[in-house]
Amino acid sequence: MTQGGNAPLTAARVTVEVSAPKALDVSGLLLTDAGKVRSDDDFVFFNAPNGPGVSHRPATPGAAGAPDAITVDTRAVPAEITKIVVTASPADQASTFAGMEPTATVRDADSGEVLVTFTPPRLGLETALIVVEVYLRNGAWKVRAVGQGYADGLAGIATDFGVSVDDSPAAPPQAPATPSAPPVPAPAGTPADPTLQLPSP
Repeated sequence: MTQGGNAPLTAARVTVEVSAPKALDVSGLLLTDAGKVRSDDDFVFFNAPNGPGVSHRPATPGAAGAPDAITVDTRAVPAEITKIVVTASPADQASTFAGMEPTATVRDADSGEVLVTFTPPRLGLETALIVVEVYLRNGAWKVRAVGQGYADGLAGIATDFGVSVDDSPAAPPQAPATPSAPPVPAPAGTPADPTLQLPSP
């Protein structure tokens, strides 16, 4: 496929393998028609490898080993999910995609047959990439070659799609204030949003 192109999926279960000269972290985000995740549980990656109808497979070590991959079972994806975005970022967080364009290979997950492949055009200082989308259109599942780069890593992609990401260490708890006279009621607090930690693999 070429960038922006799409193709029908001829298998209900597909595996999207993403390979490059250097190790990659591959992830999948389950999106609704609004283009957002329903919750952080819809972000599937190495530390949360199983989601509804979507799973992550880590790379097999070795030159001939299988690369990081996302498997999508279109029959098990929740009805409100209409798109699964497959992303990649260098495992070495100090690296960019310059000089190491990744290749996505979409396979029939049951037979291993190659359905389509896609290599994005030459990249530069991007640190994360939306590689392909598996999406539902008029009742049929398709795959689209995207190749959109991000300069702020996987956290930037996740945030764009509604995942709460916190890369910073938690602040130490504050000591309770000593009441003074006359006492002043404390303002009502707002519960913190749940956050998703992205530790190094």
